[in-house]
Amino acid sequence: MRSYTLYKMYRGTAVALLAVAGASAAPAPESSPLPSPSLAPAIIERPALPLPLPRSFERKEENQPFQQTVRFVIGNGEKEGYAEIGVPAQRRLVIEHVSALVQGPAGQKYFGSLRTTVGRDNTGWHYLVFSQQYAGGGIDVHAASQPMRAYADSFGAPVRLSISRGLEDAGSVSVDATVSGYLVDRW
Repeated sequence: MRSYTLYKMYRGTAVALLAVAGASAAPAPESSPLPSPSLAPAIIERPALPLPLPRSFERKEENQPFQQTVRFVIGNGEKEGYAEIGVPAQRRLVIEHVSALVQGPAGQKYFGSLRTTVGRDNTGWHYLVFSQQYAGGGIDVHAASQPMRAYADSFGAPVRLSISRGLEDAGSVSVDATVSGYLVDRW
């Protein structure tokens, strides 16, 4: 005998009933909250396999996670500092997020950018927005945490994260930054 699950809307709620093929249905007692069999509920057979997940939940094995942190110092009297991140051969880096933390003398302002190259000579600049996080003891701390979509190819110039400061260039500035995203095959 095959069994089926019956689904019927009853007072705004889906009610599941079990039916066995070849068995006769007895009427439900008057006090029962279930509908009577005379309402002819639809018969739906349960699927044998679990339902597939939406594509957004599938693992993408062809994409390799990428994350790299760089640290550098802008020295006393210098206006800018930078660090470069190489992209592995025959790969494209898809950058999804960049964050940077800058600590320097009080009162200084900072400007950040990320340089990427697609192809051999198609260079783009992506700018970071800094906000002050802390001030005290003669030190100011600024941070940027920014989602983005940028691309960098392995045969172009390396990814360059640059931090510049305004007119003031006294004192040392420390920079910690992280670039994250994923790598895809280029060929």
